[in-house]
Amino acid sequence: MLNGRRVRISDLINADLLQPGTVLYYRQYIGSEPYQATVTERGRLRLDDGREFDTPSAAAAAAAELVAVPGWEVWRVGPDGPHLGELRLDLIKSVAAEVAADSQEPRAEAVGRRMVVLEEARQDAEAGTPTRMTVRDLIGLWGIEDRDSDAAPQIRADLTNYGLTTVPDFNAVDLDQVIQIHRFGVAKPPPTDQAGTEIEEQTDGVDEEARSSIGLTLGNLLSSRPRLVSVAPTSTFDEAITAMELDDFSQLPVLANPHKIHGVVSWKTITKARAHNPEATFSDAIDRDVQVFDYDRRLVDVLHVLLEYGFIFVRNHERKIAGIITAADVVQTYHKTATPFILIGEIDRELHELIINTFDETKIREVCDHASLKFDGLDKMSMSHYEAVLGNEACWNDIGWRLERKRLVNRLKDIREIRNRVMHFSKDAVRAGDVDMIQNFLRTIRRYNRS
Repeated sequence: MLNGRRVRISDLINADLLQPGTVLYYRQYIGSEPYQATVTERGRLRLDDGREFDTPSAAAAAAAELVAVPGWEVWRVGPDGPHLGELRLDLIKSVAAEVAADSQEPRAEAVGRRMVVLEEARQDAEAGTPTRMTVRDLIGLWGIEDRDSDAAPQIRADLTNYGLTTVPDFNAVDLDQVIQIHRFGVAKPPPTDQAGTEIEEQTDGVDEEARSSIGLTLGNLLSSRPRLVSVAPTSTFDEAITAMELDDFSQLPVLANPHKIHGVVSWKTITKARAHNPEATFSDAIDRDVQVFDYDRRLVDVLHVLLEYGFIFVRNHERKIAGIITAADVVQTYHKTATPFILIGEIDRELHELIINTFDETKIREVCDHASLKFDGLDKMSMSHYEAVLGNEACWNDIGWRLERKRLVNRLKDIREIRNRVMHFSKDAVRAGDVDMIQNFLRTIRRYNRS
């Protein structure tokens, strides 16, 4: 439970914080008749109609006939007892205290620091002053630098166990995006535009159990820093042309207000409007057929739209038009991942050739066995096997390169870690300087491998 697993009803039962047969109550609003659910021996919740559910959220949504409900925050033990979320927090604190008291537990100090921050964030959220930090700082609490397929679910589970969530979703935005840590189920007034009109609110993310790790999103492609350049519906050709010239843009959104996009104007639409009518107005050059998606939409789901339109607009968590993504942005994104992948493949081939041409299979197996690595043959060697062979002093002497063994092996270890991030489809796989580092390493081993 301190390493990325969500607390279950059965955990509360095992910790004697909840007893089978206990009746839970969920009152949807003041004065309404409460829904009831009974805790079963198997750690499920059984409604009065006999239906059973594995999670409090699923039981609450079924009882109230809603799409999603933050079940841990609405079910009470008895009509006026503590919420399930309070019992969950008591359990987490007791487990954290046990870990902190164990001097032999290597995670103790890190777990303790993280729990202090999460507890303070929960208190701040309850006081109406949610904690603010960048995504980079948030994931740093878990001692990680990128949100891969293992880390993101762990972070989300730990937040959920504290009854917390982030706005915007930490896994769907840029690493330098500032997020706020909120309580689940805390009602917020719907956003309005400048005219006071209510903006359609998203309902996604209310259910704690519904959130899962997601792939590369549109929000991941949007930088948290640049300001969206736009023009108003009342603008002139000169204004739009100047804005596109200064920033070398091909198109600009036409925004009636931050929440509402009026259309798009581009070099193409301006040329077309003036070709049809030399006296055309700016309004004639606005293309109303625009595609807008939410920041947490998966990139792969909108690739066909990008292919057809060439660009799309993205709303942020406040439902504001936050940025534009072009087909070129997508190519650049995949290029960032594909380039190191290809270069690392070339490094693999170079080192494989070096090792099989220098040592026989018996020697390589002996070195790998000594390094506690499973060896299934020359064709099955990986970066770890190369690292073991190059790190062996006797093998290094046989290779005969006039380089420092330890420094080169450490660099190979760095490259192996990049490879693992890329292979696990981490959205933060490639960092600044990684490609240069890989290219320099490849250039070095090629030079010495050819000498």
